[in-house]
Amino acid sequence: MAKALWRWLTPLLLLGAAAWLWWVPAPGVPRLDYSFELLDRHGQVLYRTTSRDGYWRLPLEPGQVDPNFIRYLLAYEDQRFYRHPGVDPLALVRALGQWLQAGRVVSGASTLTMQTVRLLHPRPRTLASKLVEMVQALKLESELDKDALLSLYLTLAPYGGNIQGLRAAALIYFGREPDHLTLSQAALLIALPQAPEARRPDRHPRAARQARDHVLKQLFAKHLISREALRIALRQPVPTKRRPTPFHAPQLANRLHRLQPAAQRIQTTLDGTLQRRLERLAAHQSWLDQGETIAMLVVDNHSHDILAHLGSADFLRHSQLDLTRAIRSPGSTLKPFIYGLGFELGLMHPETRVFDTGFRNGVYAPHNFDNGYRGAVTIRQALQQSLNIPAVKALDRIGPTTLVQRFRQVGVRLRLPRGGKPDLAIALGGAGISLEGLVSLYAALAHGGDYAPLRVLPGTARPHRRLLSPAAAWLVDDILKDVPPPAGFANRRAIRFKSGTSYGYRDAWAIGYDADHTIGVWVGHPDGSAGMARTGTATAGPLLYQAFELLPPARSRPGIAASRPAGIQPHPPAHLRWLDPRPLTTPPGAPLKILFPVDDSTLVLDRHQALILKAAGGRPPYRWLVNGVPLAANGWQPRARWQPDGNGAVTVTLLDDTGAQQKVSVW
Repeated sequence: MAKALWRWLTPLLLLGAAAWLWWVPAPGVPRLDYSFELLDRHGQVLYRTTSRDGYWRLPLEPGQVDPNFIRYLLAYEDQRFYRHPGVDPLALVRALGQWLQAGRVVSGASTLTMQTVRLLHPRPRTLASKLVEMVQALKLESELDKDALLSLYLTLAPYGGNIQGLRAAALIYFGREPDHLTLSQAALLIALPQAPEARRPDRHPRAARQARDHVLKQLFAKHLISREALRIALRQPVPTKRRPTPFHAPQLANRLHRLQPAAQRIQTTLDGTLQRRLERLAAHQSWLDQGETIAMLVVDNHSHDILAHLGSADFLRHSQLDLTRAIRSPGSTLKPFIYGLGFELGLMHPETRVFDTGFRNGVYAPHNFDNGYRGAVTIRQALQQSLNIPAVKALDRIGPTTLVQRFRQVGVRLRLPRGGKPDLAIALGGAGISLEGLVSLYAALAHGGDYAPLRVLPGTARPHRRLLSPAAAWLVDDILKDVPPPAGFANRRAIRFKSGTSYGYRDAWAIGYDADHTIGVWVGHPDGSAGMARTGTATAGPLLYQAFELLPPARSRPGIAASRPAGIQPHPPAHLRWLDPRPLTTPPGAPLKILFPVDDSTLVLDRHQALILKAAGGRPPYRWLVNGVPLAANGWQPRARWQPDGNGAVTVTLLDDTGAQQKVSVW
């Protein structure tokens, strides 16, 4: 009776088991998340980070792998990979026979396809799990071809810790791509996935070596390698630590990854060699104050491509902010564009004279950086010496709104104070701009006034707009070429540069260009706090010139003509001889003389009575000073009004345009 029952039940049980196994769902291949890589213009990796789930995981195709590695892997793991349907019947029979003979598992029968199923969907190591893996392996083989299956395995194979896949393992353990591996390296990378944690070479080098040696001996036994190759490979050491992953231009990498979160690789216009040199230069600046850091950009003038990007001197110790995009006060760095716009509009000429003296516009009364005055100077001299008063007067003549609108037309926006309108303070840094914005303006100046946005992604469309006319750009360039370099440096590359220092020494700038490149340097505190009393020339200027020394020799200038453009006159016309066009009121030639007060006299004045100072001769404009303090007077009139603040000795000084000077002392 029992035998008859089993005769009926056995087929039903087998049929039920087969049906259950067949209804096991296909494993499915999830959308894998990979490590992100930033590439330079030559395809070299600059930056690499883990995937969103925390793994070093990189895609890999069999064609990107050393052919010997594939041959060794299949010989060791799955000899009939290209012939079986996902499950190897011969391996099953062999494993079953060894188990029955020895009473224990001697060798497994897992194919690479079954291992891939287990990597996709980990399960407890039980007989039921093994049956499910076999069924899912058959189904996976029906969906993917062999190369796709092999690619999946090579991408997901575990190599210890958070390392997944052959490419990540080869890069982290050996610092090389898997397209060329030594025999010793290949054997270790074949052995690790079998017990990735127990054989991690950075934690268990002895176990890793033993596993590698076992693979080598198996390959020799299968006649895949010679005895000499075996002997040499066995003597090779195994790595005992992970190699650092590329970590260059991290702020830029993070920004681009946020913009393109689905991209696994992004190629940029950066030059990897120059990027690494620039980072080393910034890292060795021991003079930096506590909390200070450096941001730098290097741009190709011809293409406006960014070749090097330094968001801060040290991403981990200084700042993780991209300080090339931080909005800061530019100090004096906008002065060349004020004068350039004045040249283009026909309001001034490099030899136009302007009186460097006290100036007030409403409540705004700027002064020079050294609190001194130079008297009458040309605009050429004013820009080369970075005098403040002439720049403010030039902007007053142009109109601050005109300057802001010109920048806006090319796509550069100045950040004005909240609710504020453009005013004369822009000339001395009274508006915000980023290092990126400043460098783009100077790159346009280097390219004959032709502006194009900076580009970091190759192939990006860049509309060209006119920042300055070619003639105006040439005139500014002609002035800047004679700006002396920072102390200790020679201008062998014909660098044009401008420095800037913002109020309170919060920002130190140096922006410069030669025939081929524009470089911008910013030094300061990321939080905008005040720094040590260092100027842009002394702080950022040396860094600028050191950065230029990292570049190849400059080629011929394509944007700004070597000779004076047609139509530019060496001397200004009569109406542009002075920035203030009002006519002279005193004939030149007569000697300068103070008419009143009389030298060594005593004056008795009623309370609150003003004193009228009078002069004759000399050449206007004039500059009056009382006890060394300039008076706000009309420099074109030989008189001024002064309100005494009490009794005592007074020295009255008068200067004219020729530099002549007269003094009187009164009580």
